[in-house]
Amino acid sequence: MAENSVINEERILEYLASKSITKNTYDNYLYDLRAFASFMEERDLTKTNLDIYRQKLLADGLSQTAAKRKISAINQFLKYSYNKGNISQYLQLEQIKVKKVQNDVKIPRVVKLPDVYGQIESVGQFIALLIIEFGLTPTEIQSLSWRDFDWNFKILSLTKNGFKRIIPMSNKFILISRSITNGDELFSKSRQFLYYELKKYTPLTAQELREQYILRQVTRGMKIHDLAGKLGLTTTATLEKYYKNE
Repeated sequence: MAENSVINEERILEYLASKSITKNTYDNYLYDLRAFASFMEERDLTKTNLDIYRQKLLADGLSQTAAKRKISAINQFLKYSYNKGNISQYLQLEQIKVKKVQNDVKIPRVVKLPDVYGQIESVGQFIALLIIEFGLTPTEIQSLSWRDFDWNFKILSLTKNGFKRIIPMSNKFILISRSITNGDELFSKSRQFLYYELKKYTPLTAQELREQYILRQVTRGMKIHDLAGKLGLTTTATLEKYYKNE
């Protein structure tokens, strides 16, 4: 009996019956193995013919992932057939090495925001200033109270999820912000209000401004764990990309 003759419907069904797989996987295997059996119907089971079939799969316009799945199904069937004694040679299709696409993470550059530390003329400007100065999120801004700003010790105290952060205030920030008397009114507003006012002031989103804060700290040489602490992060995972070339 020619070895290719055992690659038939009966042997395929016998093999599939031996596997504990879902119906969807069963149907996929059955389809792939029937196509392989059809190709091998008048061919001998040799490495050359397996290579030809492999090239056929690639030429059919399949994605690398789909071709890899089909090859895996066939190889499992061939191994089963060899172990059962149905074929005398242990032959396998050469598997495809799927190339992992590495998406280059583009790190934005520090952009100049010359007027953010100027005389405060809008709510949006002050929101942008809080993000650039402290790296705050809109939610964290909402949680603030004007008494959290200690003008004498030049620090901002922020408590989130039971974790207290102490963030230093720059002299520039103190100079233009200390005289504000209605800070608590801003902090009581909704996030939608903060986003709206910020959008009126700058095309940069709150997330992009926070990223500018991060970039500035990295440029100044702040250590990754120190920066994570200032941002209230429990890990440094989201910051590692900014330190890649450091």
